[in-house]
Amino acid sequence: MLRDYLNQIVILKSLIGMDEYNEPIFGEVKEVKCRLIDRFKRIVNDKGEEVVSDGIIQCYEYIKVGDYIDNRKVIAVNSIVDLEGVIGYKGYLL
Repeated sequence: MLRDYLNQIVILKSLIGMDEYNEPIFGEVKEVKCRLIDRFKRIVNDKGEEVVSDGIIQCYEYIKVGDYIDNRKVIAVNSIVDLEGVIGYKGYLL
């Protein structure tokens, strides 16, 4: 059912490491079908810090913390579970 709502395209840049100047090195760049919701939400990131998220991406692609979606850094990942207990898709907080 969610696939019907994935009507937006974003650019995903996958983080593969850091260079000697501590700048990110990106690997594959690709287009991803998703649903982008722009809203502000206070969350705790992977380092335990309280930060403000300014958007949520919902899609079926594998995306990890540190990747960039439309030049916005992914700061947290949430799983969306349906009523049967199956993970349907992931929500990525930007």
